[in-house]
Amino acid sequence: MTHPDKTHLWARTKRFLADPDLEPHHLAWSFALGLCIAWNPLLGTHTGLVLMTCALVKKLHRPLTFLGAFTNNPWTMVPIATASALFGNLLLGRGLRLDLSGVDWKSFGWQSLSTREGFEAATAMLRPILAPYLLGGFVLSAVAIPVGYFLMLRLAHRLRGPKPTPVPPSGD
Repeated sequence: MTHPDKTHLWARTKRFLADPDLEPHHLAWSFALGLCIAWNPLLGTHTGLVLMTCALVKKLHRPLTFLGAFTNNPWTMVPIATASALFGNLLLGRGLRLDLSGVDWKSFGWQSLSTREGFEAATAMLRPILAPYLLGGFVLSAVAIPVGYFLMLRLAHRLRGPKPTPVPPSGD
């Protein structure tokens, strides 16, 4: 027997997305802006960008904006970065081959960024993939807006269900 406060995940999700104060397009914009931030290639800026977006844009469903942004997380960061670099490579006409032979991943870390010399060495080491990664990341960040918007708009309409049709009063 389940506790009355414990509801199914789907029912809680529906309640979460069926916020009566926000229209479906507000929910869609909230998620779309978060997803755009998730694809932003400037690592370490995501939380700040979400906070700034939530402060500047009215009528956002803030938790949904965070949810969209945090689709980029430790489990998805490498696939997102790889997709960004590969897409950037395609846009630059270089095909799908990324040259990672000059990158010594073991020597790269926070210490590389703590000094000017370390930062310059890291930048030189990452130069072959930096341009495709940044280009692909920014373009995919822009593409994430309409994709996230229409996916969430469809989901929001589906979760809210059809609006009840008003029944005219009877003339009895």
